[in-house]
Amino acid sequence: MSKQITEQLLFRPASEKPVVGMDGKDVLIYNPCDGYHIGHVRAFEEDGALYNIGIYSWAMDEYTPHDFYVAWALLPDNQNLREQFSDQKGLAV
Repeated sequence: MSKQITEQLLFRPASEKPVVGMDGKDVLIYNPCDGYHIGHVRAFEEDGALYNIGIYSWAMDEYTPHDFYVAWALLPDNQNLREQFSDQKGLAV
């Protein structure tokens, strides 16, 4: 039997913005029109002061809460999953 890992996602409303400690993390956002998208939390600073934190696409376009998405959840740590399934690398499907 294949190894299986269980992870939980905690969905938050769009009104709850990510915090600085989430900078660099991947998130799953839910858009009621077309479903799920992967986003990345980015915090921007200028002269040591935070001026924006949000969820961005891979092309660095900001996903706007309430307009583009209604809920979001932090995704599990990539490194942990990579290690758990390291024996699967290079296997043909």
